[in-house]
Amino acid sequence: MQINTVLVSLLLTSTWWSCKSTAVQDQPATPLAGKLVISEICNHYVVALVSGKLDPAVLTARFHDEKRKSDYTNVFSVESRCSFAKAGISEGDLFTFEIASSNYKEDCMVCMAYYPTPPTRLSIINVKKINP
Repeated sequence: MQINTVLVSLLLTSTWWSCKSTAVQDQPATPLAGKLVISEICNHYVVALVSGKLDPAVLTARFHDEKRKSDYTNVFSVESRCSFAKAGISEGDLFTFEIASSNYKEDCMVCMAYYPTPPTRLSIINVKKINP
């Protein structure tokens, strides 16, 4: 009987650990803040890192937007376009965010219109607008 109790306890414990959320990867010690610098057709979003530290490899150091005739530094395209759209962030808004884990996926439809965006893409979660 005791062996069965131990086995059930181990099974429940391992199930609990496997069900824990993996939505957020190892977060930097300082919070991340960004500014939405481009919001275009079909949820094409470009965010500039305003504060916090990210690996430079996940950012585009310099990006030129032909339509706006503007250059942006330390930017990335938002991969999690559907959940970002629901956050209600407008172009020019400042907001905090977290980086989603590499296995984060969204299941939503987006239109296929093209707008040039930086090649670096990040899925971001827990997006909260910073009050002006």
